[in-house]
Amino acid sequence: MPIVHIRSLALPNAIDMPSLLDKLANAFAQQAKIQLEHISIEWNYIHPGHYFVNQQVHHQQQANQPPLMVELFIPDVHSDKRQQQLVSVLAKVIHQHSHIALDNIFVSLRVAQSGSIFDNGRIVTWPKKG
Repeated sequence: MPIVHIRSLALPNAIDMPSLLDKLANAFAQQAKIQLEHISIEWNYIHPGHYFVNQQVHHQQQANQPPLMVELFIPDVHSDKRQQQLVSVLAKVIHQHSHIALDNIFVSLRVAQSGSIFDNGRIVTWPKKG
């Protein structure tokens, strides 16, 4: 963890998605000071005409419209300040590498409690923050 889910309409230019994901993961790891092996990122496209926002149905992603939807999923080991830092760093990294306007990136945060994750065949626990 962290796990990042990104959803958007198809980007207007041909994108080398594996390269973009690699750049996002490496930049996020470096700027957030998280080991790369702990980061997971997926980017899914919404079907054209299946995204309604700002009083209209959208068919293609643009830099300034409609908002990119991002979910950041992290363990509850981080302080509130660190959580906010991770959200901000992630938004800036996505902006830098996707050329989507920073004010057109919507990031929500989900915080997992110790003992609420099943991974590698078992319930995962970690020390409490603080």
